[in-house]
Amino acid sequence: MAISAFIDRLRKRVDANFASLPEDEPEDVVFSAEPLRVLISPLNGDPENRAARHIHDRLAGRVGLSVRISERPLTAPGAENSEPVFLSMAVDLGRRWLARENADLLIWGDAVTAAAALTKDAPPHQSWRLRFLGASTPVQPSGATISALERLEVPAFYGNAVGDLIFGAALAAVNVETPEGTRARGTLFGPTLKRAKHFAEGDMLGTVSECATMQACYAALLLLDGARTGDVLTLEKAVSVYRGALILGDDAFTAHEKAMLGAHMADAMSLIADATDHARLADKTVEYYRTALTMVRKDIFADDYAALKTRLGLALHIMAEINTDTRYLDEAAEAFTQATSIWTITEAPARWADIQNSLGGLLITMGKLTQQPTLFDKAVGVFIKIAEVMNRRKAPLVWATTLANIGAALKEKGEAVQSPAYLKQAVAAFDQAEQVFSELHLEGNARVMETQRAAVMTLLNAKA
Repeated sequence: MAISAFIDRLRKRVDANFASLPEDEPEDVVFSAEPLRVLISPLNGDPENRAARHIHDRLAGRVGLSVRISERPLTAPGAENSEPVFLSMAVDLGRRWLARENADLLIWGDAVTAAAALTKDAPPHQSWRLRFLGASTPVQPSGATISALERLEVPAFYGNAVGDLIFGAALAAVNVETPEGTRARGTLFGPTLKRAKHFAEGDMLGTVSECATMQACYAALLLLDGARTGDVLTLEKAVSVYRGALILGDDAFTAHEKAMLGAHMADAMSLIADATDHARLADKTVEYYRTALTMVRKDIFADDYAALKTRLGLALHIMAEINTDTRYLDEAAEAFTQATSIWTITEAPARWADIQNSLGGLLITMGKLTQQPTLFDKAVGVFIKIAEVMNRRKAPLVWATTLANIGAALKEKGEAVQSPAYLKQAVAAFDQAEQVFSELHLEGNARVMETQRAAVMTLLNAKA
């Protein structure tokens, strides 16, 4: 049987193909990984390059980062980077820079001087409008939580507290896909969030744009931590802080910034709905994604549009499971198909594989709702192809997610046809997925695998 052969290969080859990282001390995790490579572009409007040097000096001494300054600004002087067309061109060029320089994250933006001072003798207020560009756009809500369409506005020549927030933004913006990098980010994230919390929840001073964008950045850190740990209270807090940032910055944020902040709220609510089976919250999540899709133009921000379509499909899938209604699955499949028309197997294989995982998940749910066991076989066939192309070393998070989905399909197949053999194979798949999730410091995902494995073991014991 093809499934059995695949599970056997997992048991025999996993240790030979993948070396685990040390787990004894947090410092071991950080120092055993390649540092996060950050490239800083001179800010537009700062011809003396003092802003980039200041940002460099504030970040360079931190563990887990390798920081350097590019030779020239990303955008031409006078470019209006808040306009969609200019921002889109900068993102396209920035991604080419990241590939050429072998960097994980690009920090760029503008130096802004207020038009008038508060008093006659006071100097004009200066701000730095920072943007964070990762090498790729994540698919899942648990990926990077600050997009290229957002900004973090901070006072010029900021102090340590703002520096901690910028460091946290860098961790939240990069879409880390290597196991070492994911684990290192998880290790760095706890103390960073603690310092950012002390600053963001205190009395903040500055312009409306500064305060609103810093609150949005803090919400992103909460979302990433909640997604990593599976803690519902942290995710609920992220929703609350995002909502407050949107209210505060109603006149400061552009349309596409508002769309992405609303999408992040939907990311958090989607994770909450998935963990709690909250039907009303799932419905609100779908509404938020649909609204964001009307505000992000497909012809200009294709990657972000595809990501939103994918997440809409995931939210509709949750709705189908909660309401036991297959109509949501049809709409979800259409959303995934539209995303894969942008993220093709040749141009974006990792993104394509992630969406295929989601399509396979639809087959599992369709099989449960329609009581057609053959759909579980089709789902397993989809997952096996993904796992063989996106292997554990190449894409550990995609691989582990695929193994979790294989386990889910085998569990449903085993229950449907009353077969202990399928159930035992499901346990093996859950075990492998849990191991990788734990190594990536994705505690919430690992706990889900433990729960799934326990459920299958209960079925096996009952049959025995």
